[in-house]
Amino acid sequence: MITAKLIASLLNVVAGYTGYAIPATPPEIVILTHADLAEEVCGRPCGILAFTTPEGRILLDDSLAVGRDPRATSILVHELTHFLQLHAAVVRGDASKPLGAALSVPMDCHEWNEREHEAYDVQLRWLRDTAPTMRVLSSEIARLGAKPVFPAC
Repeated sequence: MITAKLIASLLNVVAGYTGYAIPATPPEIVILTHADLAEEVCGRPCGILAFTTPEGRILLDDSLAVGRDPRATSILVHELTHFLQLHAAVVRGDASKPLGAALSVPMDCHEWNEREHEAYDVQLRWLRDTAPTMRVLSSEIARLGAKPVFPAC
């Protein structure tokens, strides 16, 4: 179960890793069936498990046992990193604009890659820092699946 306490705790960890400020309002977390999530994000069946919208809403696959499963929780950590990235982009720009304004202009390839690299780094750091042993850490990283692929810019 995803509680306000869990979200606050994970936001504090992500902020500690990245230096991003935590906004007063936490993200809205929306749990969707896999089919609905894939349709919302990809417009067709795809392997997505989570996504952060330009408005800062975090969409999660209902199969993820966040708070009970380290792999699933690390996926939320990744998305919370994107939430704080969006918030930081708005603060750097015009704080009077809504959160979605941070992505109203498409990101270029380099910026997208930087944000993804940072989110994966935070996700892996969180797994490392919460794993009781290297064996458990290795197992959780293996459960995440294939190494992410980033486009060449």
